[in-house]
Amino acid sequence: MSIEYIYFISRSSPTIGRSAFAGAGGGLFGLYKEKQYISALQNTLKSAGIGWIVESDNTEADIEKLMEQKAKLLVCAPGLRFQFYSNGFDKNNIIHLSMMDYVNNNFKLVIKRVKEICNEK
Repeated sequence: MSIEYIYFISRSSPTIGRSAFAGAGGGLFGLYKEKQYISALQNTLKSAGIGWIVESDNTEADIEKLMEQKAKLLVCAPGLRFQFYSNGFDKNNIIHLSMMDYVNNNFKLVIKRVKEICNEK
C-alpha cells in the first residue's frame, strides 16, 4: 500500500508581480490556524483508519511541484478559490474550504473525498 498525501494550501499561487509576502497571511485566513487544522485533520484520518498523510504546502502553491510530490488531494484555505492555479491537477481533488468549515475543523468534505478516492482504486 502506497502512502497518499494531502497538502494544505494556505497561500495563493505565484503570479507575475506578486511579492514574496503576498498571501503571507494565507489568503484571507489560512495561516492563523493552519497547524491546528492540519493536526486535527491528521488525527481524524488516523482515527478513521485512513493512513494518508497531511502536510503543509512547502511549494508556495506551485501546482507543478505539488504534482511532482505526488499530491493526491489539495485542501485550500478560505479565500483561495480564485487565487490558486490548478492547471493539470484533477479539480475533483481540490477542496476549497469555507470559513466555517475551516474554523470549526469540519472535515466532512475532506473525509468524503478521501473515501471516494480510495474506492476508485
